[in-house]
Formats: sequence, C-alpha cells, structure tokens
Amino acid sequence: MAISWSESHTLGTREKVFSWRIDSRGNIFIKRKFRNCRFPRIDKVSCNHLDKLQNFMQDREWKALANNAAKLYLGTEKEGVGKFLYRLRRDVPYAQLASQLAAIYYHSGVWEWNEQKRGMKFLLLPGNWQEKTIQHYRDSLAQEKESTYIEDYIEDFSGSCVKVKPGQAQDKLQEPLKEGLQQDEVRKIEQTKLSTFFGY
Repeated sequence: MAISWSESHTLGTREKVFSWRIDSRGNIFIKRKFRNCRFPRIDKVSCNHLDKLQNFMQDREWKALANNAAKLYLGTEKEGVGKFLYRLRRDVPYAQLASQLAAIYYHSGVWEWNEQKRGMKFLLLPGNWQEKTIQHYRDSLAQEKESTYIEDYIEDFSGSCVKVKPGQAQDKLQEPLKEGLQQDEVRKIEQTKLSTFFGY
C-alpha cells in the first residue's frame, strides 16, 4: 500500500511547507526540507513521545513554542513545547519539530493558538487529541485527493491545467464553466465526487 503524505505549513512569520502522516500505531512522521540538504529529512515522533507531550500540555496553561535552535543548543531556551521535545531526545532538529506539531495540532483542533506569529503560545483543548488528529489527517488527504482529481479533470477537458488549491475547487470550476464547460459536465464531476466520497 502506498504511503499517503498530507501537506501542511508551519504557523510562523516564515511559513514552511512540510508533509506528515500517521501510521497504524499512532506515530507521526514529518518530512521537511532543509536549505543545505539535497534530500528531505523524515523524523518519526513516536506515539510514546506524543503521549508525553500531551501530558505536558495537560495543565491547560499556555505553552510557548520555545524551539530556537541556538537557545536549545546552549540550554538557554525558555520552557515550552520545543524545550520539552529536546528533553525527550537531545537533538535540536528533533526539538524543532515543535513548529510542525503545533501546526498539526492547531489545524486538528487539539491545541488553541494565540494567533501571534512571534511569541507563539499554545493551549490544549478538551477532547480526544488522538481522534481529532487522525480525523484531520483523513480529511486533509480527502481534500488533497479531491483537488488532484479536479486538476486532472480540468487538464483533460481543456488541454491546459488550472491549478486548484484545497478549498478553492468550486471557484476554479466556475472559470472553465464560463469558457464553455457545459452544465452536464459539472453534474458528472459532482456525481463522481459523491461516488468517491461514498465509495461506490
């Protein structure tokens, strides 16, 4: 079976794209590209470390991102998510996964974010964090699959690809419609999306 990666981005001032996935045991794998590296780095955050991280957040207090590479290395970083990860594994790039995990948990509805690009803080929200994260992962894969299907269909129909980002599918479908795509074709797309969703 093919591995399915979901694409996301960090929340800071310089948003960085990364990919992530969850395996059947609940481990999260994060793939990110570093400037001076030819190939992306893939890190596994074990379900054991994820449990410990959520327990760290359990007191329902705002926690800083705290993942500055130099400060982590020198031991001067303030308490927060990154420093906690560094205590679990003394590896600065691993501790910097705080940025990607914060984005995943924020988009999953597991953590609340103070909406600050600098001085980011996070708060654990009530509910089952594992279920919310898995649901977000599945939803993001479904949304990406739908977007890819629409891109492929528009390319096949018009001969030139119109890029469709997740959440923009309906807007992008309207443009070719104005240029000659018949209402019947739109109905076929909608039927195919429903068939894919319901699995028939």
